[in-house]
Amino acid sequence: MILHFLGRALSDTASGLRPILAARPEDTDHAAHLTAGANWLLRSIDACGGEASSKGYRFLRGWMPPYPETTGYIIPTLLALGDRFAQARYADAAGRMGQWLTGVQRPDGGFAGYELGLRDEPDVFDTGMILLGFNALLRRSPTPEIRASAKRAADFLREALDQEGAFARHVSHRMLHAYNVRSAWALVAYGRIAGDAGAEAAGLANADWVLAHQQPNGFFTQNAFKPGGNANTHGTAYVMRGLFQIHQLTGRRDILESVVRAADPLADAYDRHGWLAAELGPDWGFRSRHICLTGCAQIAIVFLRLAAATGNERYVPLAERLIAQVAATQALKGTMRHSGAIAGSYPIQGAYAPLQYPNWATKFFVDALLERERWHKGDRALPEAELFAG
Repeated sequence: MILHFLGRALSDTASGLRPILAARPEDTDHAAHLTAGANWLLRSIDACGGEASSKGYRFLRGWMPPYPETTGYIIPTLLALGDRFAQARYADAAGRMGQWLTGVQRPDGGFAGYELGLRDEPDVFDTGMILLGFNALLRRSPTPEIRASAKRAADFLREALDQEGAFARHVSHRMLHAYNVRSAWALVAYGRIAGDAGAEAAGLANADWVLAHQQPNGFFTQNAFKPGGNANTHGTAYVMRGLFQIHQLTGRRDILESVVRAADPLADAYDRHGWLAAELGPDWGFRSRHICLTGCAQIAIVFLRLAAATGNERYVPLAERLIAQVAATQALKGTMRHSGAIAGSYPIQGAYAPLQYPNWATKFFVDALLERERWHKGDRALPEAELFAG
């Protein structure tokens, strides 16, 4: 009876996802989608006086306040866009954002979670994402302020680890989160940039903790956003990307194998259903009837990078279709404030960032489009800059 109900629910959901299911790479104007996404990211920065990126556009309510976390990891995307379009405005914006972030850093080196002014407590994940932005600037156009802030952020992250390698202090909802390995990537990368062996060792300790909490079927435990919540494709992709980047920096084969163990059941589920539910159970079963568009874009990036790293090109058409599906939800034309943006969920009223166009959704979609371009140009090696930030 339960299986019949779930099957019926998935069938009903699929009928409501026809625009997604009908999307095809060959019908997608990837260059137009990239331009629209890049322009919207700049508008999100203009909405905050040119110094930070708005958390997003909330349907019927307008632009949201600056979001330090995503302002940080949008910096590498802006630098990549500047290279792609040969336009200085992107790098100029990235520099201003980095400078703004140095001004909102806490005395302990951490950064407060959520949008600016919502809370004061520092957060490991937010700090790690900002360190990724600092890493990008350290390699491109470092200033004394960026150097000092990056070191303080790295020191804060190191002090948040427990003896087992888990980020146990300054974490959201006072929970352990496997997705904080993305902050571990920031630490390992910072260690390489700054010659800080302690930072690199701390990041690797967290990667080992995450590997220890992966199930034989590839599922990562300790990875919900909130107590009692399901795993989300967004958080799952955070883990996979963080681990993959650490593998790229260190060459550790066991870390790459961990990412493959998670990628394969995701690929199987996508092959089987033609879409990915936002929420997943420990058996990789679908536990929601909406899609997290951010997660789809992130998983597409991981699939393309895995194809390059392993030679298994099974992942490529899956990544292509995921990108086309996210693109199908983007308004390319018009003067609305969300034109060019990607929503949190599809349908937009879904449980993940409902009725919002969060800046990180567009950031990762743009990243996925740039990754796809590199693949089609035959660039299989990861650009050196993206070893350290992204």
